[in-house]
Amino acid sequence: MFDRPPRESEAGSWGYALFWAGLTFVTVPYVGVGVSYVTKNLGAGFFTYKVAALVVLAVAVSLFLIRHRVTLASCLWLLGIAGLIIYLTFGLAGGSPVEAVHYVQYGTLSILLFRAFSHRVRDYSIYFAVILTGTLAGIVDETIQWLTPTRVFDLRDIWLNFKATTLVQIGLAAGIRPGLISGLPGWASLRRLCYLSALTLGCLGLCLQNTPDRIAWYSANVPGLGFIDPTRNIMVEYGYLHGDDSKVSFRSRLTLEELRRSNDGYAEDGAMNLDTVHERASRGTFSLGDYRFVDTYLYEGRLHQIRRDQNRKRAESGATEEIRARQFAAAHWENVILTDHFSEILRGTRYEWSPETEIDVRTSADLNTVYTSSISTHLVVVFSRRQTALLSFGGVIFLITSGMFCRWMSQRREAT
Repeated sequence: MFDRPPRESEAGSWGYALFWAGLTFVTVPYVGVGVSYVTKNLGAGFFTYKVAALVVLAVAVSLFLIRHRVTLASCLWLLGIAGLIIYLTFGLAGGSPVEAVHYVQYGTLSILLFRAFSHRVRDYSIYFAVILTGTLAGIVDETIQWLTPTRVFDLRDIWLNFKATTLVQIGLAAGIRPGLISGLPGWASLRRLCYLSALTLGCLGLCLQNTPDRIAWYSANVPGLGFIDPTRNIMVEYGYLHGDDSKVSFRSRLTLEELRRSNDGYAEDGAMNLDTVHERASRGTFSLGDYRFVDTYLYEGRLHQIRRDQNRKRAESGATEEIRARQFAAAHWENVILTDHFSEILRGTRYEWSPETEIDVRTSADLNTVYTSSISTHLVVVFSRRQTALLSFGGVIFLITSGMFCRWMSQRREAT
């Protein structure tokens, strides 16, 4: 299977790959319904164990296919990759088990893309070409989810798709070692990689520039795009990481100075606090999501308050002392964030803790571990929007230029 070209035509191989990718794309709006049904009837753990079982089956099939030339090294590589995927799968079980399905979706796509490329590419560049193409498909997948009302765009899923595609290619290159593939890439293969890299990086760069303010502009000014809601269809947001890394940290769309000014502003006019938010929500006249961009400070403060109280409530009915201590710690640190940065919308409300409550929670908490708030973890804090634009589009120009150079070198070699 991996030692000779596919039996079907090149168009047929690409047809299989495109069909699988298309199936992933068209089912995006319906995934939520299927996930809810499976979770309700079989439990969330079904996804974890299903993916693990499929990985074990894939390794068994791979070893069977190369049984005539299997070596200890190939066994170790295949078992190692499988073990890593299973480890990562169970690592998702505590948060979102369904995300593990990405390893099946993009692992399968990785194999199909390899077969499609193998009609023309017989050197080691094929593995990188597949990884780039699989990652590009993952970006398209997330973009479709961004346009789907019940789904969201998530950079972490693009990273997950990349890992799935890459791990399968490593398994192919080091474990199966297809006899069909050998040799270093020539200028034509390098040109292909440059252009594929430029396309993938360019698409990712466009996503990283698609911030809410830009969505608001083109949804209001470009005909046909009015259906895109900038307060709901969020692709990427930039922010800042605050706090002491040795104790507690949190992400915010506001700088520390902006948080301080906002807090002082609420102290002066007292227009809104968490009690007012609660009352308006009870009457059905307030939606927290509506304040995401209207009053970012109030929105973020409310989220930290909700997170704090959820953890305290869970801790009070925790199953074990260890879990209780961890949840009390989360409640304690969220309260620290609130009192340090959102004190004026908390002061005097039903949500403000008494000194006795603070002491009780702190006494029951495990404060020996570093706490990072789960609020707004999607915010990009490593780079600013301008920096990502320079890096991504500068990289695209460099890659296209490199591809043109490779083309020139290829033509020169053919001429001689």
